[in-house]
Amino acid sequence: MININGTDWLALKSNDIIAVLSDVDVDESFYFEFKDDKVTTKKLMEEVSALANTFGGYIFIGISDDKQIEGCTNWNEQRIHTTIHDSITPTPSFDVKRFTCNSKTIYVIKIDEGAEPPYITNNGKIYERLSSGSFAIKDSVRLSQIYNKREQQLAKFEKKISIPPISEKINNIYGYIDTGFALVLSDIHSAFDVFNKVDLKSIAKKLTGDMDGFNIANVGNSIVFTPGGLSTKGNLLPAHTNNFLEIMPDGSARMRILLLNNDEDDSTVNMMHASVLLKTFKEVYTYVFEKIFPSKMAYAKKYESLTVRKQFNPTLFYDDEVLELFPEIKEKNEKMISATKKHQKLVGIDTVITDDRIPKTGLYTIDKREMEKWNEEYTAQSIIDELFFSKFISLGVTPTMTDDETQDD
Repeated sequence: MININGTDWLALKSNDIIAVLSDVDVDESFYFEFKDDKVTTKKLMEEVSALANTFGGYIFIGISDDKQIEGCTNWNEQRIHTTIHDSITPTPSFDVKRFTCNSKTIYVIKIDEGAEPPYITNNGKIYERLSSGSFAIKDSVRLSQIYNKREQQLAKFEKKISIPPISEKINNIYGYIDTGFALVLSDIHSAFDVFNKVDLKSIAKKLTGDMDGFNIANVGNSIVFTPGGLSTKGNLLPAHTNNFLEIMPDGSARMRILLLNNDEDDSTVNMMHASVLLKTFKEVYTYVFEKIFPSKMAYAKKYESLTVRKQFNPTLFYDDEVLELFPEIKEKNEKMISATKKHQKLVGIDTVITDDRIPKTGLYTIDKREMEKWNEEYTAQSIIDELFFSKFISLGVTPTMTDDETQDD
């Protein structure tokens, strides 16, 4: 979707609005719609539905058809938010900004291209944007196309970020966690520019000292990071049988974390290793793509899955190598182990016996609207935190983190 006056949404100022309205070459179009303060709720929702069902765009409220700044008294941010949330299903990804232009208040609504079309108004109609107008879709063929577009888009995302399963049987692998996200941007070229300027040597220097044996390299059009430490005698591992993060040029990513135990007589898997790996993956991704958030992100589609090769008992503790490096966490470690024993005495030993996936089918959406529901700030760090969150990492954590003695970060 185009920017207003060539300016990022988060950096938009009143001067940008005035410049666009003063430009003789800018008029109501595929992306721009001007409405005065008297616009009805019904009409406004038609425009929102249409933009969400096509390629997104902007609605200016307080502007006449001939681009004169009239200002608003009937509409305000709260009313706009409430109206969209109450009148469109599902609620599209949108944002509202208030501007003072020529001493008058106007509002601009930014509507992103919808991740889950069709977006239906509360009167049961579906609209689309054609040229400079919004029209109800009455043709059953066109309706089928929109539904098919949704399914095809989700299937495309799923194929992009899914990872082939490990077919070989390897004794020390009890399972693995896969997670990934397909990023949809308002300006994909900005991501390409950031990606093409990434200095892998600089990232490697930042990681040196935190881990040994890692590898970060360009593979085709992606950056692939492996933390190292896995090998077989005399040979490399089979494909996809490693901990790895793959970062794509558009900001999408996928990753695999193996659940290991080299002791054949012990079915325990220490989830602390998985937690540290996911944190490292997030760190590497942040070095590469932090600059594009949140201004360039429209939404992301994400999934996470657990594959169980052999039943295992998840637990959580710091091993001897970590305690040698950080002796100050020894007391915390003892509390975690003690809490786990209390939990096991009460409900038994946790055993993971089956695969799972979040969500069960398809992908789920991360965007500004969803993060507001979760009471999360919409910042670069909070977005990346959410993209790299996995519920499966918490296997074995529940008994320790719910114990009062372990509430210590």
